Amino acid sequence: MQPISTANIHEYHSTFNSYDGTAMFYRYWLTDKSEHVYDHDGDRDDLKIIVMLHRGHEHSQRLTDIAHAFVKQGYQVFAWDARGNGRSGGERDHAESFGQLVRDLDEFLKVIKAQTHANDEQIVLIASSLGAVIASAYVHDYAPNIRGMILGTPALAIRLYVPFALPALKVAKKLGVMSRVSSYVKAQVLTHDKEAQSQYHADKLISSSISRDLLIDSLQTGVRLLDDAGAITIPTMILCAGQDYVVDKEAIRTFYDRIRSPIKRWAYYPKSFHAIFHEVNKQDVFADCLAFTDELFASPPQTVDLTSAHNPTTHAQSFSKDKVDTLMAKGFNPSFAMTKFMIERFGHVSDGVSAGVTHGFDSGVSLDKVYQNEPRGKFGVGKLIDNFYLNNIGWRGIRIRKAHLLELAEIAIDKHLNAHPDKQPIKLLDVASGNGYYAFELLHKYPALTATLRDYDSHNVSVMKDKAVKQGLSPRATISQQDAFCADSYHSSDNDIAIVSGLFELFSDNTLIQTALSGMHRELSDGGYLLYTNQPWHPEQEFIGKTLNSHQGTDWVMRCRSQAEIDQLVAQAGFKRIDMRIDEFGIFSVSLAVKLPTQP
Repeated sequence: MQPISTANIHEYHSTFNSYDGTAMFYRYWLTDKSEHVYDHDGDRDDLKIIVMLHRGHEHSQRLTDIAHAFVKQGYQVFAWDARGNGRSGGERDHAESFGQLVRDLDEFLKVIKAQTHANDEQIVLIASSLGAVIASAYVHDYAPNIRGMILGTPALAIRLYVPFALPALKVAKKLGVMSRVSSYVKAQVLTHDKEAQSQYHADKLISSSISRDLLIDSLQTGVRLLDDAGAITIPTMILCAGQDYVVDKEAIRTFYDRIRSPIKRWAYYPKSFHAIFHEVNKQDVFADCLAFTDELFASPPQTVDLTSAHNPTTHAQSFSKDKVDTLMAKGFNPSFAMTKFMIERFGHVSDGVSAGVTHGFDSGVSLDKVYQNEPRGKFGVGKLIDNFYLNNIGWRGIRIRKAHLLELAEIAIDKHLNAHPDKQPIKLLDVASGNGYYAFELLHKYPALTATLRDYDSHNVSVMKDKAVKQGLSPRATISQQDAFCADSYHSSDNDIAIVSGLFELFSDNTLIQTALSGMHRELSDGGYLLYTNQPWHPEQEFIGKTLNSHQGTDWVMRCRSQAEIDQLVAQAGFKRIDMRIDEFGIFSVSLAVKLPTQP
């Protein structure tokens, strides 16, 4: 196609409210005069959208040059001012967690898709520095089916130049001091371009500090992404600057080597500083980015099939299995052996640890203790141990997972009530209820709700039946012992909502998950909702596998499924994911899907 002249590029400004009501500014550059890419119904198969994320401290206007380069070649370009930056709302350079920025991006893409009628496969992310970490975390945590992403000098490991900087920041957080950290970065170490340096210094919207808590979370997110980079399988290009004094180049290369994308590109610019989109050679950088995106759009979207990741046949499929095999094959670790001995020998003094040893740390009884979050134990020291145990990062994530599941369950119930105001009762199915924690809370909140509660463990079934009697819920709760992985336990029915929580994470074999999802699909009416949980990553995966026992009496060895993998299994069964939540640590996700109409 013929390049479009700058005179024919049209820039617009707008805002959207993120999930918490924060006003987010964004601008977009189009190839026509319509503020909406087109103003007729239906999809445009030729639509190509670039979504850009600026580096930390900056704002969307700084991306104008690269935006013009893409618009001239027929792309539509969108860029935001991140929360706390530029013209967007929120405390300057702060977020409650790094995950809040990632969720903002999810909301931004929803706005763009609603505005343009585009789908994920028509979108490429281009992001710089801290924005590139947001983009990477979004792809890892939310698993969008986007066409690809380009990461410019991603800030996966920021060079702080102060010994023990991260531990010192954590101490400062505990002491409640040094709430903000000034940036040492000056324009002279960002670009060789003198004019770009002057523009940087004169820009009143560029900030010069970051909140302590966001810096800590950004650093920890980088560590997580480096550890679990193999879960990323979408086409990816990474740009690395040879004279980067802001971020660690070795970390960027490690990330590139670890991602399992069948299509990936490495571009190294030996004489460039960190701000690679503002360097003297930026036109070469733009051309390389355009060549990659043109290549992606010249062929059909590339998606790695992960539905058989438990029995992989390709490098891209095998990451989760390779990781758990590697962790479990590591040599003898005396600290793990000592911990396992102490748990088995003295764990009885802590109520929570005792429940885990007796019933399995993944059991309903164990989770009950976690949800109650009330330290108890023997001999005084037992209560202290229990408090330490209950505040482990994994159990904190489990409690957040519960809150997220109840939040999405209430959204599903409200959606159902709005769509079917006269249809009562609302029928809920939970195929692995444990002790019924979620279901009983929902039954108390929604009098029009009835529940079918099943569990494999006879002890859990007895606990639920006793709870139902004591709480006066027996008339609205049907409780039985069933195996969620047995196809014969499912029958065609008209349930409105189905829940499967904390079950799939315990089993590596995807054929079991496919059986359960197929059964729940049969049990739900068309348009019914499925709530499912996942554990895409865990910082203590090896520790758990070598020290804790499962409900089956064996070591609790987990294969962490990527969000992309579980979503593919859910889609394969006939559902479409419409919403999700993930905790601030990146450990547990909860997703809401809708059953698509059954094909005749």
